[in-house]
Amino acid sequence: MIKKILTIFITLLPMCYINFNLASNDIEKIQIIKEPFYIESLELINYKEETVFLKEKLSSYFIINFWASWCAPCIKEMKSLNRLQEKASFVRVLTVSQDKNIKIAKEFFVKNKHPFLEKYYDKDKRVLSKFSIRGLPTTFIVDKKFRVFAKVEGIIEWESKEFIKWLKQY
Repeated sequence: MIKKILTIFITLLPMCYINFNLASNDIEKIQIIKEPFYIESLELINYKEETVFLKEKLSSYFIINFWASWCAPCIKEMKSLNRLQEKASFVRVLTVSQDKNIKIAKEFFVKNKHPFLEKYYDKDKRVLSKFSIRGLPTTFIVDKKFRVFAKVEGIIEWESKEFIKWLKQY
């Protein structure tokens, strides 16, 4: 019995180490923006096709994720963003679709759910023009004063304890 437990422990230990390293390496992917900028006047289009102003939303932090339904890494990252929103009440996760029309983005969420995410569409790419983006997914971290102070190009484990701890300390 002890031999069996020891075998299981030895087998699982490297997996825990690998998962910890993945999360730790994710923190290294966060780029602090040298010259932060403010976006309090940002206008978003929700999936009811209504204009929403970011300044009307209150939160300690915002995570603004630019994505598209044709982007495989974006789709993979959605689960992690959804879990972050579910876990961390001090953060609001806003997803901003870059699909060619709102119907495609809506269909993605009908099929894939992700109920905790706030869903927006960038109709004329006006939102995108306010940010420096080289590819998708790109995610920006914004404080309660609407100051964009960090970004991630690519995917990370947003719901990891390491990220939440990093964000709370910032």
